[in-house]
Order: sequence, then C-alpha cells, then structure tokens
Amino acid sequence: MQNSREFSLPPFYCPLPAACSPLAEAAGAHAVDWMTSHGLCDDPPTRARIHDAQVHRLMGLMIPQAENDEVFRALTCFAHLVLLAEDLLFDGSHSAGGIGGVIEQAGRVMRVMESPGYRATAADDPYMLALVDVMRRLRKESTPGRVGRLTHEMRRCFAGAVRGLNAMQHRGLLTEDQYMSIRLDDVAGHLTVVLIEMCGSEPLTDDTWQSPSVLACLESAGMVGALDNDLFSYRKESVHDLNLINVLQGTRGLSVQQAVTETMMVRDRVMRLFLRLREELLVCAPVPLRYLLVQLGQALRGHVEWGLTAPRHTAANPGEADAAAVLATCWSDRPSSDDADPLPYPSISWWWEHVGPSHGDSAPSRSE
Repeated sequence: MQNSREFSLPPFYCPLPAACSPLAEAAGAHAVDWMTSHGLCDDPPTRARIHDAQVHRLMGLMIPQAENDEVFRALTCFAHLVLLAEDLLFDGSHSAGGIGGVIEQAGRVMRVMESPGYRATAADDPYMLALVDVMRRLRKESTPGRVGRLTHEMRRCFAGAVRGLNAMQHRGLLTEDQYMSIRLDDVAGHLTVVLIEMCGSEPLTDDTWQSPSVLACLESAGMVGALDNDLFSYRKESVHDLNLINVLQGTRGLSVQQAVTETMMVRDRVMRLFLRLREELLVCAPVPLRYLLVQLGQALRGHVEWGLTAPRHTAANPGEADAAAVLATCWSDRPSSDDADPLPYPSISWWWEHVGPSHGDSAPSRSE
C-alpha cells in the first residue's frame, strides 16, 4: 500500500452555509472546568487531546442555533466524554484487553446511561462518575424520550466500533458494502443527529423518526459525515486504519490518489441524495423536523471546516490566517460526480427509493 501522504485532497461539495453557535466558547470552557472537577484533565496527554479536538467548536458548528442553552452546555460535556471513550477505549484497545476489554468497558458505560437511578460507588472511576453527573443533568433538562434515543444511539456507536475493530483483523476480506455498514454506525452519525435534535425546543415524534424518507435523509447525512471524516483525517491516520480509501485500494487495486478521488465521488453522490431528500422534506416538514434538517445541513459544512483545521486531524495548530487560507480553497461549486443512480451497496441503496423525480441539483437557499 502506498504512503498515505502522497495524495491531493479534492475540494468538498456542500452548497449550504456554515455558522457557529455563540454559546460554543463558554460551553467549552464550562466543559473543561467540569471535567477538571471530576479529575479527567489531570494528565498532560488528556489535556492535549481536549485542546486538539476542539470539541466545543465542533458542537457550535453542528448546532449553530441551539434553542435550549442548558441542554447545549450539558451535551458539550457529554461530547467531551464521547471523545475520551473513543480515544481511551477504542484507540487504546490493546492495552485495555483487546475487543473483550472494549466490550466490558462499553457495557459499563451503557449501564450508567440506561440507569436513571444509578448509584455511584467508590469502585467507579472518574469517567463513570462524570458520566453519571452529565446523564443526571440531561434527564433534568430534556425529555425521557430524547434521553432514551441518545442512549440507544450510543449503544449503536459502540456496536459499530466493535465491528470496526473486528474488521481490522480481517480487512483483506472486507467488502465495500460491509465497510459502509460499519462506518455508518461507528462514526457516530446517528448520535450527531440526536445531539442536534435534543437542542430543539420541540421533540420529533416517533412516527417522524421512523418515517422511511426521514430515516433515509438522516442516514445519508450521517454517511456524508463519515466519508468526510475518512477524507480529512486520512493524511494523519495510519495506512492500516479502517477507512474507505484503504478498503478501495484492497477491493479494486487502486492507488492512494485514485482511492481518494473515488471516495470523494462516492461522498458527493450521497451528498446529492441528501440535498434532494432534505429539500423535499422541508416543503411540508413540521417545526421540529425543519429545525433538525436546517441544522443538519449546516452541520455537514461545519464538520468539514472543523476537520480541516482542528489540530486533532491536521497534527498542527493553525492560526486564523492559515485556517482561513485552507477553508478558502476547500469547497467546490459542483459535485465530483453527476451520477444520480443508487450506489451499488445493499446496506444503503434503499435510500434512493425515497427521493422524488429528479429536479436537478439547484443549490438550497443560503438564507434558510
């Protein structure tokens, strides 16, 4: 496999505006103070991870118009814990006892999240105590249905991550469809949708959540975010990590540059689908769904902006001028593929069944 640094990243297609919540900086400072109070920022490596990830900025870009300030603050704390779970449980899986150790730790996390009356004991570590606290806050500020959905999607993330770890051991046998199925879960796309929805003043009904067209739209957005992550994090990640670029090299014998280009084409085909589904749903969307779809469109653009400039992915700490230069050249006005046919992956091809007759790719209004 070729050196992962020997490629050029194509520009990203996303004809939607980005914005950042004015709550982000204060929520980030609050989250760091809160984590420090639980003993989670005592060592330099953890502080460095928090600094490099810029989780508060990502939250602000994903949810630029939060309608509940307290939920946004609590979810920013929760998002920091998710980051630590990813780094300490999954990236550190070998020292944690392999997949078995990860499953055990994930099970403990889920037990806390599922238990409204969880009683912390001296045996609980600082991470679990912090999780107990933030779940208590979320139950106070949000609804049982929303907290239950957050818990469900966190379990889905863990299941996807375990599948990903297992796939890493058998990557030579992994098909592109298997990868897409795993990636949709382990990259937390569904969890992100729930975080956005929880910051709206009105919850979505169960019928709306389960509508096939809504689900196709939300899942396609999650997949765009997953593939964006594959692209903007690839230069820093090992060639042995699990992402579509490496999978395509294995399944099709592509060079690194060819695989990067193909990944962007797959990504843009899903983006085009998301934009069409979103536009159709917005025509008669009830207020809670409209809030989610508008925020979600902005979140996709913000996610790329974060990924291209956060030290976690760039391995550097760019100044404002450097970041502005990167973002000025990272966007494309047109998708890299005009193919509107379903992608040949059974796990996601059903999404295309829920889009209406083709009406072109006119850019959504930037005044939404």
